[in-house]
Amino acid sequence: SHPPLQMSLVPTPLNELQSILAIRTPTGDQYVTYLGRTPRERFDSLFEGAAIAFLGSMFSYFVSFVIGQFLATILGTIFVFWPILAPEFKAYQRNWELCGGRDLIDVWMDDDEDDGVWGGWE
Repeated sequence: SHPPLQMSLVPTPLNELQSILAIRTPTGDQYVTYLGRTPRERFDSLFEGAAIAFLGSMFSYFVSFVIGQFLATILGTIFVFWPILAPEFKAYQRNWELCGGRDLIDVWMDDDEDDGVWGGWE
């Protein structure tokens, strides 16, 4: 009953695509998403961070007898600051998965380099 939509795929310039997608550094929206949108999600995120910080600091204390105080102090510091570091790591991971570890390519750029399989045919 509805008429078909007239659509076409149009390549987006790189500078416009970079403004739409969060490629490298995490955005504030990614932090808010990780910390939770509902009160239950915020509680779960807070509890997860506190549990990792507490259990990790206890783990680093006991492992200090095996690996030494210096390495255990560094490990304990990472565990204690995990609630602050976790959103950053999660956002970097999502951004990496979005690009697959590759840089974005500008489709409007004229590539004069002859590399790859097609270089020998010219």
